[in-house]
Amino acid sequence: MSPPAPPQDDAALAHTLAADLAAIGVDPGDRAGQGGTLDRLLAYARLLAHWNTRIRLTGPSDLLTLVREQLVDALGFALALDALDAPAYWDIGAGGGLPGIALAIRDPSRRFVLIEPIHKKTAFLRHAVHALDLSNVLVHTGRVEPDGALAPPLAHPPSPAPTAALSRATLSPEAWLATARHLVGPGGIVLVATAGELPPEVNGDSSSVEIGAWRYVVPATGAPRLIVARRILDG
Repeated sequence: MSPPAPPQDDAALAHTLAADLAAIGVDPGDRAGQGGTLDRLLAYARLLAHWNTRIRLTGPSDLLTLVREQLVDALGFALALDALDAPAYWDIGAGGGLPGIALAIRDPSRRFVLIEPIHKKTAFLRHAVHALDLSNVLVHTGRVEPDGALAPPLAHPPSPAPTAALSRATLSPEAWLATARHLVGPGGIVLVATAGELPPEVNGDSSSVEIGAWRYVVPATGAPRLIVARRILDG
């Protein structure tokens, strides 16, 4: 883990975030001016850091560490999203919104349904959605069952429902794929993320086929990451 770094002003922090994203191959998109993507990502990070002092949403509480180690890492999912055609995603075990909120800020053209079982965390997610004016995000307090059902079910299910799903460190890769394939159904896409190589249960899964893989290293920590997209087969 990187040693603590001195606080940075807004411009310096935005520059650091942009540099780290460039290092993993992620383009933040509109980065210039008040209200640009980098500004909105940092506004979210500040909300997360503030709430994290009261309820545990993610590991670090200091802003620079949260940005460099958590936000940048979560935005690695954008490598996969940029290469896929799915317009909407489930984020299961959304926690404090990494990656769902961060991805929704970067890509307002896609929709995200965030599922999180802990009420205090969904309270934060709803606050962030309102504060950041994220019309492409729906938050639900609940969990996904092994058969892909939501408990409790959504009162107002999105139409059409997302046909792609992602999760960050909620379940083991094999358990996540086994659950998420029911959630997205045949033809849907499941993103499987890991810090190492995928287990044979994922690589050899006969109910899905790999359609893409992306590797990156978190600049602040040197931690390797692998994200694999698998399309669920019929039958």
